Amino acid sequence: MIDNFRLAHQCDKALRDDQFSLCYDLIARGLRSNPGDALLIVVLAKLILKNPKFSFDFDFLVLCVANFMRIHSAMNKKTAHVWHAISIINSHVMRFSDHQSLKDDKLFFSNFRFPKRRNKKIVILTCVWKRHDLTRLFLNYYQELFSTLDDQVSVQIVAVGSEKSVSRSICEAGGAIYIEHPNDPLSQKWQAGLDYCKALDFDALIVLGSDDFICSATFQHYCSLIDKGVLFAGFQDCYLHDYYHKKTIYWKGYGYSGESQSQPHRLGETIGLGRFLHRALLEYMEFDLWGGVSANKSLDSIMMNKVKSKTGFLPLKDCHLTSSEAAHNGFTFGLISSSLKDLGLFGVDVKVSDNITSFEKYCSSNNVYEDVSNQMLNSSSMRFLEKYGVC
Repeated sequence: MIDNFRLAHQCDKALRDDQFSLCYDLIARGLRSNPGDALLIVVLAKLILKNPKFSFDFDFLVLCVANFMRIHSAMNKKTAHVWHAISIINSHVMRFSDHQSLKDDKLFFSNFRFPKRRNKKIVILTCVWKRHDLTRLFLNYYQELFSTLDDQVSVQIVAVGSEKSVSRSICEAGGAIYIEHPNDPLSQKWQAGLDYCKALDFDALIVLGSDDFICSATFQHYCSLIDKGVLFAGFQDCYLHDYYHKKTIYWKGYGYSGESQSQPHRLGETIGLGRFLHRALLEYMEFDLWGGVSANKSLDSIMMNKVKSKTGFLPLKDCHLTSSEAAHNGFTFGLISSSLKDLGLFGVDVKVSDNITSFEKYCSSNNVYEDVSNQMLNSSSMRFLEKYGVC
């Protein structure tokens, strides 16, 4: 086994001396010997930043990231400490790689024509099932929130239910467009809603579970994403509120430990709550995020894998998003992953009975969550729960 600590030191020295080929050869040697070495991944990112025009083997860069994730996942080790470096590598691959999927993306979006308007139109897609009080809370909350938004953004909810007149009456009373579809399999229920949305006029679609609550400032954030031509974006963190035990936690995201819901191999992946998809991306995907799949769980992963497979997009921090105004008609490529906390935004998943993913699974390790029950007890962000009698 190569002493990768000494090797990383040698790489750093070569980088400082502008010996880029030597630095790259040393990194490649070390990562082939020990693909889980975090120091070498960081030095590789530093090399990319210092000399982005160096002749990199892009297949090797992709393999380095994949092997690093595989090793850390198998050893139950966290990956979050190298997220910045991984994002730099992913961004560089997407910017300069000649992979066929990315070439197809660039051709499509270079020719795509979409009206850029001052008044943005956003559609929220959600599915409802039982939990009638929570569904009413969800719809009432957003109807009130929409009334506080300025006239530069309008939002419409499309809700897919499975209880016929019962769910229809609740959804339509809450101002939502209602679609009826069987609840099983759940993947096809979501796809049915997406199929309906195809005929609507909108700039971006937001995916929210009927127990997900985001603040009004998040919609201004979405408008800025539309203006920047971002095709896909989401959040890596969120708050979760246990309805029965009155407990609230802040969940940091994938990769903060090697256990359960943290899933280190999914570093940089966004959660389902609040995912943003530009209309142009949905057109490119032919409005297929769950089509041909029969599943009642892992729907976030199914969607993500569909987008990755079709586009070749990789997870990126928002500061590393890739763009080329001339080549891609102003659109930015990548699976943009931001932090709600860093942006000063708020999003909470209210856990009650019949949740697909239980509250306890998010509490697998002290490294991945913080108990913020006391801070949130009197927080204005959570006051809507008291107002509607759920908290």
